[in-house]
Amino acid sequence: MPKPQPSIPGLVIGGTGSNAGKTTFTLSLLCALHARGLMARAAKTGPDYIDAAFHAALTGQPAANLDTWMCREAAPSPDEHPLPAGRIPKGLGRVFKRMSTICSRHGDADDAKAETKQSAKPDLLVVEGAMGLFDGGHRGAGSTAHLACLLGLPVLLVLNAGGMGQSIAALAEGFLHHRPAWAGGLPVRFLGMVCTHVGSARHAALLRQSLTPLTKSAGVPLLGLLPRQGAPELPSRHLGLVEAREALPAVDRQALTQWVEQHCDLNRMLKLAGVQTQRRAVNADTSNALVPELTQQTPLASAHEPPSDRFFPHMGSLPPRPQRKRKLVVGLAWDEAFSFCYADLPAVLHELGARIVTFSPLRDAAPPTECSGLYFPGGYPELHAPGLAANTAMRAALHGLAAQGMPMYGECGGYIYLMQSVQIAGQGHAMSGLLPRNCALGASKAALGYRAAQAAPDWPAPTCPTLKRPNARPLWVRGHEFHYAQEEEIPLPTPCRPLWKLYDSQGRFLRDEGCRLGSVAGSWLHCYPEGSRRFWRAWLRTCAAYLSDTCL
Repeated sequence: MPKPQPSIPGLVIGGTGSNAGKTTFTLSLLCALHARGLMARAAKTGPDYIDAAFHAALTGQPAANLDTWMCREAAPSPDEHPLPAGRIPKGLGRVFKRMSTICSRHGDADDAKAETKQSAKPDLLVVEGAMGLFDGGHRGAGSTAHLACLLGLPVLLVLNAGGMGQSIAALAEGFLHHRPAWAGGLPVRFLGMVCTHVGSARHAALLRQSLTPLTKSAGVPLLGLLPRQGAPELPSRHLGLVEAREALPAVDRQALTQWVEQHCDLNRMLKLAGVQTQRRAVNADTSNALVPELTQQTPLASAHEPPSDRFFPHMGSLPPRPQRKRKLVVGLAWDEAFSFCYADLPAVLHELGARIVTFSPLRDAAPPTECSGLYFPGGYPELHAPGLAANTAMRAALHGLAAQGMPMYGECGGYIYLMQSVQIAGQGHAMSGLLPRNCALGASKAALGYRAAQAAPDWPAPTCPTLKRPNARPLWVRGHEFHYAQEEEIPLPTPCRPLWKLYDSQGRFLRDEGCRLGSVAGSWLHCYPEGSRRFWRAWLRTCAAYLSDTCL
């Protein structure tokens, strides 16, 4: 079986389905590791911003999103096969490499010589899976099991034992012995099993007795029986869990630690994972310093460098940025309304020659003056619609910048903000008004799933004809779509045009997607950074063209 690249002890927490208790167990495990003086790096499989934010808050380190389907810049196909074990796509490899060190940045972020300090490798990589272990896109692409096989990491199987007795053995046996077609006969490697939603001591004894024959025959130990009582309750809303900044201050980290320590054999789990449990214990004070207190979160508002506990820093080994009269700076909307941004995006944009600063559409009067382009990520603008509507100074500033031709791009929640209005429970709220579109928040999902998109031939491209994007090769991106808001079902008005031709993971055409008017563009599509590098490179060229024009 292939080993993780780079080789660091790790495990993948895979479940029997959604609501199996993966997130609760993962957060408790991260708390327990920290209490033991061990440094963990955490990641989430698939396109989940909220779970990754929880991981980052508890570890004090950026949490990656690892995905085996979105990391490829290619057209989708019904004949596309998941890559065999050991063949890690370049994009996924770059994300995984960023997880391999504990980083802290020193020096002025504006200084090209600023130092990124790389300390010792983490003690353990913890990857939280999504949905059921084998659930994914077409032919299992993007599944937790596929990721585990590609990275060579063992799976800790989380079994939802709620309402189940002896049948737990049949459930476990099915997962342990399932051989999906993409695996080519290679088994998924299992580290152990834990049962969640255990109702009582009698229930726990019944589960243990039922699983004992299987643990002996399969060689996969039962490592925990986690009771419903004492488990933390994480509130949720329409796009998933309530965000970390809201939920975590009320979470008792010590109680989480005690819950998992009392009901799970962590010593054996760490030994099976290959963790040297005593290696960093003497440095527990240093480890504590790296993990922020939950009640002292870094403020989201005001223009500054991206928060170090949410975004991967650029590494000193990256190629130097192109020399320009002025540095290419991209403003990232970052506050309570806009926080669905992949941890890798600032690092990817730096590799492509740009730097990120943040600003708040809720509170700031205008974006930072140094910006040559603006990016509005997803989030929950609908929860902050009155505040966004009330900030007329920001809206006026954006209209002025758009009139000057500054490139602006919004995704999902960011797209909503670029529209004229959003309707919530029958009440309309004014947005920025940069794009002549409107939407309404519905009670059911408007769209959900993997997406591949082909860019329109003339987008993104700067206004200067000599810098237009070459047409020799179509520009493809991969990402996902997940929203409850429904755009008005009327054609785009002239002179607006769509951005993408949108396809699902099997290559079936869905629709022309997005809206662009002048230098402003928005889409429901969330682009995965390592599955859209060519797009970001092309979009940054529009920012560079704007910078050149404003320097004349």
